[in-house]
Amino acid sequence: MLADLRKIEEKVADLESSRDRVMQLSRELIRTAGKAIALMHAKGPRSADAMLLDLKKMKNALSDAQKGFEYYSLQAHQEYTEAMVLHGILAGMKMPRMAEIGETEVPYLLGLMDVVGELKREAIESIRKGRYDNARSYYDIMADIYDSTLHMRFSGSILPDFRRKQDSARIQLEGVMNELAHLSHEGRGSKV
Repeated sequence: MLADLRKIEEKVADLESSRDRVMQLSRELIRTAGKAIALMHAKGPRSADAMLLDLKKMKNALSDAQKGFEYYSLQAHQEYTEAMVLHGILAGMKMPRMAEIGETEVPYLLGLMDVVGELKREAIESIRKGRYDNARSYYDIMADIYDSTLHMRFSGSILPDFRRKQDSARIQLEGVMNELAHLSHEGRGSKV
């Protein structure tokens, strides 16, 4: 019996070590994705190119380590998706597909919903700088994401926090729409 307990203890210690590694890699990826997003907002998408290469390496290392601990890495994959999709949009108004960034369905969808907030930030900044066509383009992409996911209704255990992200996207979309409508009313922007 004692021999079994020693084996069990060793196995559980190995599992704990693996989980700790996944959590560490996840924290690093989340931190780096946040920095990349902030850099893109501040200095444009090309300023974050090197950081995005690091993100890809970090995501691959996390994917290799996470087997059995995917729950602990979900947020990191969402943040990775958010950074990669935002970069694609800012760099060329093209939304990267799931396969292009090497992500799976759930984190891709959740990260995509988070991109709506980043696009709102870009749209408002574009309005502030008088770049109304850019603001309208960001609005259109936000609307496309929201409209394409509006019909989706899944359990929170399958898509954690998705319903809240949908509600948040709707509010952000309405905010940009109101700003663009205000500009249109003043005769400064294109019509919504």
